[in-house]
Amino acid sequence: MARDVIEVLNDLIQLDRDAIAAYDQAIEACEHARIKEMLARFRDDHARHVVDLSGQVTSLGGIPAQTRDLKGKLIEGFTAITSMGDQSALLAMRGNEELSNRLYQAALNEGLTTEARVIVERNYDDEQRHLAWIKDALSRKFWEQAA
Repeated sequence: MARDVIEVLNDLIQLDRDAIAAYDQAIEACEHARIKEMLARFRDDHARHVVDLSGQVTSLGGIPAQTRDLKGKLIEGFTAITSMGDQSALLAMRGNEELSNRLYQAALNEGLTTEARVIVERNYDDEQRHLAWIKDALSRKFWEQAA
């Protein structure tokens, strides 16, 4: 069972590493200080996810995923190409967060240990918060407000 849990957690580690790189690209493209600040907070949440998930993988006797895969590099590239200002950066990150939400939700349907489930649920709560804020910022056209 632990091997399956390790695989699920390592998939999430890769997802969060990919998200960090995508957030770096989006932050660079943004001009609005508040949007940059929020995206940096979300990026930091993903960095915490990597640390927490890696600790869990290690405690289960596994080796945490250290590198990003091709999918992650494609996500980062897509985010860089499509992020030409605040609105496009937010649109790109909405897509990335929708993916993160789906994959975290799917992970909760796996046979996780109690400890792993607590971490995944906490991270999923972060993902839902990220997506909700991005959707709200897009609907209110946050980039049009005074910086």
